[in-house]
Amino acid sequence: MSYKINALPSPKAYNEEKADFWEVEALKNFGDPVSQSTISKILSVGSDELSHEGITSEDDETYMDLDETFNELDLRNKKCAGGYPYELGKFSVKTSASLTDENKVYVFLLLCTRFNMFKDKVQNSLDGTLIFERISALVLREYLGENAKSIVFGTAVSGSFEDKVEDLIEKIGEGVKFKNPNKNPPTKNDDGIDVVGWLDFFDQEPGKLIAFGQCKTGTTWRNEIQRLNPQRFCSNWLFEQPILYPIPVVFLTDVTYSSRNIYTDQKDYLVFNRFRIMQNLPSTLPIDVQQDIITWVDGALVSLRN
Repeated sequence: MSYKINALPSPKAYNEEKADFWEVEALKNFGDPVSQSTISKILSVGSDELSHEGITSEDDETYMDLDETFNELDLRNKKCAGGYPYELGKFSVKTSASLTDENKVYVFLLLCTRFNMFKDKVQNSLDGTLIFERISALVLREYLGENAKSIVFGTAVSGSFEDKVEDLIEKIGEGVKFKNPNKNPPTKNDDGIDVVGWLDFFDQEPGKLIAFGQCKTGTTWRNEIQRLNPQRFCSNWLFEQPILYPIPVVFLTDVTYSSRNIYTDQKDYLVFNRFRIMQNLPSTLPIDVQQDIITWVDGALVSLRN
């Protein structure tokens, strides 16, 4: 089972999980360096240490693992291009004395991964999963480039499923009208789609790049992204099929693990993990989105330290 806050990474945890754990501990000890030895002692709690002469102890094994973990933290600092909220010492990590708004986006993504997002997703009366959908829509638009557009299609949008599809058809200019496969009213809420992005041509004719995106907090996304099937969605609900089927895009608060098979985890999907999201954040977030991130993170930090 993946590491969650208020628990410890297992001895066999992925290096990236241990890096997240180190970052979370640095948040708990705000402003104070958290050293490799401190993390090693925490991870060794409850383990049976081997004390036989000439035999490597579990502490020694943990230290060797943490050397690789620190290298992962150093790599994260570079991947975030200025948005990383931690300062790295010689095998120590501390939270930056003053978290900038951009830094808090990273903290938001980290905590949305390692909190239990069934019971802890609401902080300061704000639902982190809905905030993440808004962030993802902005990132998708930024990635698609100048003149691109994006919307939140998922649970953050009011109205019936048919209303949502009709609104989508009008905005993307393809699909003609809503189609119901049978006479029964649809029971879907979003049918696996949380955000949509597209890039119009000046002629406004059908035949354009469209992306259907799914947003996943937590760590169980590998078993769930199969719900995102743009071709099936279009076949089920659009009266006329788009000239080019939308590409499937997955947005993760999690990181992707270097020791896992990338084809098994991500094949057929364009995946934005935590670092790709940080790379493709707009230079300035809308004020309402930024304020909701700050408010959610402030509440989450209180929960974390209690």
